[in-house]
Amino acid sequence: MGAVVRAPPRGNGREEMDVESPGCGRTVGRMEVTLIAAQSLDGFITRHDEPGTAFTSAADKTHFAATLARFDASVMGGETYRVARSVIRSRLTAARRRLVLTRNPGAYAGDAVPGQLEFTSASPLELVRQLASQGHRRCALLGGAQVHRLFLAAGCVDFLELSVEPRIFGSGVPLVGGRLDLHLTLERHERIAQSDTLLLTYRVAPKAPAG
Repeated sequence: MGAVVRAPPRGNGREEMDVESPGCGRTVGRMEVTLIAAQSLDGFITRHDEPGTAFTSAADKTHFAATLARFDASVMGGETYRVARSVIRSRLTAARRRLVLTRNPGAYAGDAVPGQLEFTSASPLELVRQLASQGHRRCALLGGAQVHRLFLAAGCVDFLELSVEPRIFGSGVPLVGGRLDLHLTLERHERIAQSDTLLLTYRVAPKAPAG
């Protein structure tokens, strides 16, 4: 589940028209955006300076793979893509469109596969509008920390699905790379079978109107 931030260590995430408010997922073509991440009990999505999510349990890895089958699109940051590039490219399929947010999409021209793996510098709202207008209905947001912050701050996340591993790291990349103050509603909590990993599902409360 993904990131950006050493200054703390960089890189990681999980590795997816009718507008009446500044929000994205709740208002654009009814496409839902779900932030999916695995973290330690103390809120880190990496173990210290180590990129990736090797720290997650075997049960969570199985659960994550099954979860992605629910989505027809996924979005991640450039650092998350670089960390998991070989795995991502080996699993490309027309069933789920993967988009990578980067300041320099042209640098990845050789990796792009139209309709399956694309690179963009669009804002969260622009990207969600684009996906919804093209018929996508469920998008997984897979990290990393800065991408999480951008989408949450823009009101472009409907749900969070967090796998909380029974680990304490004390340092690493946090779930969100910056200040936010959002209210969430707990929708579901359960223990992933044959593990001590806790799965939490939250709904993001709509932003209150300005003023």
